[in-house]
Amino acid sequence: MELSLRKTTIQNLDYTLSSCPSTQDEYLIVAYKFVKELFCGVCQQSLLFCNSKFGIVEYPFLFRERQLDSVVLPVISSLCKGLVIAEYPVIRDSNLKGYEKDGSSGRIDYWCIYKDYSFVIEMKHSYDGFKKDITSDARLIKRWKTMTVSQLQDIRDEVKLFEEKTKGLIRLGLHFITPYTDCDRNMDDFDLFERKQKEILTRLSNDVSRSKPKTTTPDFMASWVLPRNQRFLEVPLKGTYPGLLLLGKIFPAIKHDGCI
Repeated sequence: MELSLRKTTIQNLDYTLSSCPSTQDEYLIVAYKFVKELFCGVCQQSLLFCNSKFGIVEYPFLFRERQLDSVVLPVISSLCKGLVIAEYPVIRDSNLKGYEKDGSSGRIDYWCIYKDYSFVIEMKHSYDGFKKDITSDARLIKRWKTMTVSQLQDIRDEVKLFEEKTKGLIRLGLHFITPYTDCDRNMDDFDLFERKQKEILTRLSNDVSRSKPKTTTPDFMASWVLPRNQRFLEVPLKGTYPGLLLLGKIFPAIKHDGCI
């Protein structure tokens, strides 16, 4: 799917988002809306952790996946009117070498219902040295591949058995990426990131999709840069962290046992 990127402002914050899909498939339109609202909500929630009253600047995306869950789960709960379960147990069926064994027990990060569709979501988090011309962190590419090629494929038979009365079940991969440079609070790096957002997203998309393009090419991309009044604040990690990126993979809706 060919994606174009556009700048948009939502609740006074600027984002670069992939355009809406050209297809009229309802599940894809619903999934795009969900991912867009989720990303924007995560960015808004993250700003709450810049709090002068308590003297903290602790954006959850500075850390790891577990800390990022502090803002992701509340946003999903809000979008889904509370219909969300984290760490939902499933059986995984995989014959791929190096991945989970066939019939092994596992968990998906989130199960939820949004706009009358069921969603099962896997989430990853990585860092990206955005000034480089290539994605130098091999772990980022490996995490994306594991999520799209293995984790979201291994549960296909399992989720067909889900009995909630929805229009279908959408498997969704979310990879949040924290851009950074090694220089502490470098304003030139903030400006560079702001100028290069589209270029960075395109580079990331190209690099993660080389192994199996049909399966690993992102269907959604987004970027957000911190507001200017928060760029001078000292964060708990060394380096400059100008914002947040997201790659998303949306798989076609599955007809499950409870489909209406």
